[in-house]
Amino acid sequence: MLSRISLVVSMLVLGALGSGLGWQGNALAQDDAARNYPQQPVRLVLPFAASGSTDLLGRLVGELLTKELGQRFVVLNVVGGGGAIGALQAARAAPDGYTLLIGTPGTMIINPNLRKDIGYDPIKDFMPVSFVWAQPSAIIVLKDSPLTSVKELITRAKRQPGKINFASAGVGSFNHMSGELFNSLAGIKMTHVPYKGVAPAMTDLMAKNVDVIFGTVASLLSFRDKLTGLAVASQTRSTFAPDVPTSAQAGLPEFLYTSWGGLFAPTGTSTRIAERLSAALARSLTQDSVKERFIALGVEAAYGNAAELQRHVAAEFKQTRQLIETAGIVEEK
Repeated sequence: MLSRISLVVSMLVLGALGSGLGWQGNALAQDDAARNYPQQPVRLVLPFAASGSTDLLGRLVGELLTKELGQRFVVLNVVGGGGAIGALQAARAAPDGYTLLIGTPGTMIINPNLRKDIGYDPIKDFMPVSFVWAQPSAIIVLKDSPLTSVKELITRAKRQPGKINFASAGVGSFNHMSGELFNSLAGIKMTHVPYKGVAPAMTDLMAKNVDVIFGTVASLLSFRDKLTGLAVASQTRSTFAPDVPTSAQAGLPEFLYTSWGGLFAPTGTSTRIAERLSAALARSLTQDSVKERFIALGVEAAYGNAAELQRHVAAEFKQTRQLIETAGIVEEK
């Protein structure tokens, strides 16, 4: 009887040892894969059409990672659903580091809050890797506008609620959310006028059919002879328009709103792979020659590590949800 018990115990011990060795073997294999990553071309899912500004930025990111890590990072344009189709495809990809997403506020913040059937959760389904670029919102008016300062804009809007119109590229666009955030922080009510894109919105601004647009600094530069900026929604002045005051300098320091691009991986991807990607971008984005290439595309290189990107996405996601509810913003059908 004793010998039988001893045999069973021995088998259990051997089984446990074998299981432990198997786990260790898997861990070592994963470490090895991360250490030698990437060993094949990597797909960079870009949820926007080719040849647009975000596409050009995504291709630059792919070029930089290719140079740093020695494998091709190939941009894959997956268009549709305001970026949702591409983001969903990336979220469902194998978490092996060979499918990544170039995320923006539209795909990671605005659409998931505005649409109930988006199909992915930007917080749960993605692992932040790093910030890549940024461009603050700017309050833009005509040069001969009676709205000559942020203070004047707020004063007039309080005096005549709803009389001042602000244009946007559509419901839920970056311009729209920036304008609604300004409304909320300033305690005013401007009327939102949505267009089908930034170009017609800017055209109507210059035709004096609307009063203001909350665009990027790059859009201000495109028409600098006709337009002026009242403030940039950032803590520091923009490289593109150093003469335009920050929101704090203009009297509304809480107004901080930035268009950005970040690199994300499907949740479950090895943290060592994410760290390798982040380190590669850190090396690239701090180079003066690379900074100049981003500036040529209308944005500023803005490296931030995974923790910084994670904090930003979480905070902006919560802020946007509250803003959508407060302003009563409803998705366009």
